[in-house]
Amino acid sequence: MSSGELLGLVLICLFTAGCGLVAAEEAATPTATSTIPATTPTPTQAQPTATIAPPTATLVPTASSQSPSQPITITAITMLDTNLGWGIGDTGEGVDHVLQTTDGGRTWRDLSPAEALSEGTPLTQALGYFQSPERAWVTYYGPEVVTTEASPVVWHTMDGGRSWQASQPLDRSGLEEIFDPSHLQFIDEDTGWLLVHVGVGMSHDYVAYYKSTDGGQTFKRILDPYNDGGIQACYKNDMLFTDTQHGWLTGTCNGVAAGVLLFQTADGGLTWQTVTLPAPADSPDLFTRFDVACGSNWPVFLDKQTGYIAVACDLYDQEPRTTVDYLYFTQDGGETWKSTSYPGGELRFFDAQTGLALGKETYKTKDAGAIWTKISVVSWEGSFDFPDEDHAWAVARSEDQVALVFSEDGGQYWSILEPVLVP
Repeated sequence: MSSGELLGLVLICLFTAGCGLVAAEEAATPTATSTIPATTPTPTQAQPTATIAPPTATLVPTASSQSPSQPITITAITMLDTNLGWGIGDTGEGVDHVLQTTDGGRTWRDLSPAEALSEGTPLTQALGYFQSPERAWVTYYGPEVVTTEASPVVWHTMDGGRSWQASQPLDRSGLEEIFDPSHLQFIDEDTGWLLVHVGVGMSHDYVAYYKSTDGGQTFKRILDPYNDGGIQACYKNDMLFTDTQHGWLTGTCNGVAAGVLLFQTADGGLTWQTVTLPAPADSPDLFTRFDVACGSNWPVFLDKQTGYIAVACDLYDQEPRTTVDYLYFTQDGGETWKSTSYPGGELRFFDAQTGLALGKETYKTKDAGAIWTKISVVSWEGSFDFPDEDHAWAVARSEDQVALVFSEDGGQYWSILEPVLVP
């Protein structure tokens, strides 16, 4: 058995329930295939008429198109189409690299800003926003940033990583507890935001907002714990801007306060207003009870008016504790909201009707959430990226193992890639 075959076998075993199951199912398969079927999918509400192919719990290695040079672990990925994408990865020395692929994730080129990788830097982790093949923004940070003289900046490229320019240093005066960037987004070539977690305490997740209006050359600190903005209480888990003025911020209070944590801005992030969602029809007291912890996550807007947000509520009065999930959707920019039941997990919508609920169990809807059909069951947790409805990539994690996987049928079957770094 070659080393490549051995590696493939090891990866399959790590990311499936067991090698025996794989072998048994392969033996029963009459023709060669790169995927192993698992259980038959079932709907959560009503059985649709269309036949859905069985899901798989298996990840199958695919051969690289080039001889391996230096293996790399991809930890974040943004695919712009079926071939070209950006990623962040680790070559083993403990510093994140900014990468680009032109063959669907099999091989990667290192396009990191050279100064960001200087020896001994305390800024070893990277957060990026990748808008096009040419335009990207990346900031480096690390747990030691508040105890050193290191000044975080945001790097930006306009030529596909051939050159990078650093922004002016981010103003972190008075923010000496932590400096943990979590979300970076540019709505166009000029306007972008950086959300940074800067402290915790007394059920508060203290954050600062930085905004750029010149493509990332400068970032102004527009909101922090000192001028509040109305968002310092409770944990913030996601942000999404739909234009230069309007944005959404989701999170959870973990049961400290009743209701769902959700904020909206109409002035580019300077101030935020609490959004009060209507309780679901099947549980009219859900958002007023104090034995329930409800939070929002995964905001998806197809345009300024049509959007979706996932809401999960933990019911503490039940043993074992139960979680109920709802999909909230709006067609008027958040003026009004409606809800429907939802399998839970990371949201993706491709149009007003077609969406996915992603997790170890993945569900698909073709009618705006009225019916969800299970299409896949896997044994790993994933961070997913869909450049279109059919093609998908995910950073798959199982215990301490990490793999890059991809699908060509909308997430029903997944295969392992073995990414390598090339000149």
